[in-house]
Amino acid sequence: MPSGTGISCAGRGKATGVRVLIANEPSIYREVIFSVLGELRPGVEVFMAEPDDLEKEFLRLLPDLVVCSRTTKRVELDAPAWVELYPDGASYATIRDRDGSRRTFPRIGFDNLLSILDSM
Repeated sequence: MPSGTGISCAGRGKATGVRVLIANEPSIYREVIFSVLGELRPGVEVFMAEPDDLEKEFLRLLPDLVVCSRTTKRVELDAPAWVELYPDGASYATIRDRDGSRRTFPRIGFDNLLSILDSM
C-alpha cells in the first residue's frame, strides 16, 4: 500500500459516514492499520497521511478518529477521538474517547482500535 497524503479506501461497502485518519510512525504500522481497517470495516472511510502532514490533513478531512504517533493541539482539542500510538517510541498508547476520557495502555491491540471505531 503506497504511503502518502489523503489515500482513501472509500467506496468499499456501504458508507457509514465515519472517517479515520492514520498518521503514525513507523510507516509499516500506518500501512497495516490502513489496510486492515479497510478490510474489517469496509463502510468506514480510512485515510493515510505522513505524520508531518497531520494538522493539514486533519483540517482538510475532519475525521472522527485520528491515529497518530504525536497529537497536535488542534487534534487534541477538535478531534472527536484520537489514539496516540507509542509517542516518540515509548511503550504505551494514549486514547481519548468521544466522551473526552483518556486512557493509557501499556500495549494496544487491534481489537482496541476496532472497539473505539465501533463506538462511533
